[in-house]
Amino acid sequence: MLTRAQLQHFKTQGYVLLDNAVPENLLQSLREATNRVTQKARRKDWPHVRRAGEDDIWGVSHLLHPHLGEPIFAEYIASPIVIDVVGDLLGVAPENRPAKLQLELVNMLVNPAGKDHEIGWHRDLIRTDLPPEEERAELRKLQYGVQWNTALYDETCLLIVPASHLRPKTPEERDIVFNRPKDPMPRQMAVALKAGQGVYYNANLLHRGVYPKAMRRETLHCCMGVTDGALLRTHLYTGLAWMDRPGFRETLPAPLVPLYNNFLQMMAAFEALPEKSRRK
Repeated sequence: MLTRAQLQHFKTQGYVLLDNAVPENLLQSLREATNRVTQKARRKDWPHVRRAGEDDIWGVSHLLHPHLGEPIFAEYIASPIVIDVVGDLLGVAPENRPAKLQLELVNMLVNPAGKDHEIGWHRDLIRTDLPPEEERAELRKLQYGVQWNTALYDETCLLIVPASHLRPKTPEERDIVFNRPKDPMPRQMAVALKAGQGVYYNANLLHRGVYPKAMRRETLHCCMGVTDGALLRTHLYTGLAWMDRPGFRETLPAPLVPLYNNFLQMMAAFEALPEKSRRK
């Protein structure tokens, strides 16, 4: 599905932009569903949110949860547009994807209603305070997944430092991360997305989010990976016990079932590890 140039750009720069990241027939239905979910979360009728202060939010989690009652999100994740792009970026041949890919997080990013919000520069899978050589070693290990933002409305909310997934932070970057984490970063770029476009990116790019209240944002924020490195990405197993309940499998479209089974196997393997063996 992706061109050689796109795959190379993802490898060297850590991200790739897709023009048609949502199946055309799902865009309006996804907008209607995200609006319902956003309103439910703002009314505090859905507890799984990322808070911007005590009475505001900037994200909504667990969009596949059966209690949310929105099967359109599973339909989106099961679409070839998603699974084929993830498989291509992770180098998994089509015939191996049911055995190698695993279903992971399906969340949403939204604009706060009350006041602007920002989060500081970070990498998602690596502690900010690691010394450069430890950071370099961790970056070599943690290349087993991909995450993405797919916009349902125009937005320019993600800031990234291209190619930063391949190296430790420079002294200047470390100073900003530790002391002024919302300051501009050298070589940063803002990812501008039109409705229906997506950016697939390496979770260990230096990045941060800005959330202006005046810009409507309902952006699908998801990740998938390969089972080979699943035990290195321990955040996947936090708060997801609901995915191992009877009946959840039956809510999923057929293409997601083997990916879900892979997730359950890796979660069980993680939970069987001795506490001292689990990555922090």
